[in-house]
Amino acid sequence: IGSPKNDKLAAMPSPTNNDEKNAMMARVCPELSSEYAKYPLQKKKWVHPSGHTSKGDPCHIKGESKEEPMKRADYVYGAGPLSWGHYHLLTREAYVILYRRLANQAPIPCCACSKVARQELSDYEDVKLICYNRSIASIPDDAQGAKEALAIAKGEAQAIYQFTQNEALVVNAVTTGVFVANG
Repeated sequence: IGSPKNDKLAAMPSPTNNDEKNAMMARVCPELSSEYAKYPLQKKKWVHPSGHTSKGDPCHIKGESKEEPMKRADYVYGAGPLSWGHYHLLTREAYVILYRRLANQAPIPCCACSKVARQELSDYEDVKLICYNRSIASIPDDAQGAKEALAIAKGEAQAIYQFTQNEALVVNAVTTGVFVANG
């Protein structure tokens, strides 16, 4: 998964309290209205897709096709490591699916000038960021996910910096060679 391409990378979302964040998440992505997705997520470990929840529910229910047969509470439908199907929100795979969906289906406001349209787009970006952070987090904890997303962004920035520095060295070496050859 690539990191979100916006200036809010790894930032915590903008609504001021958890109830507002949870309402925003449910508006943007109805699957996130589940008790298992409530913000802030603070659990000890992800459940493996082949496992079961503490209530005995399977973490993956195999689907027949790419088309979602029906919505299931506490699950997200999509492609994952165990095939197409419903992945429980206690699995990281559920957030990988949600992030991919949100990254590929950005809303296009009819008028980006209106306050409502700007707020809807901002809410969408905030929810996408929460899903991204959860999709890369080593544990289901929103604060830990934000830290890990920031570390990934810093690593990407460092790699790009190193590449451009090496590129500049090559260009300078070629330029110097041309000047020396032309005397």
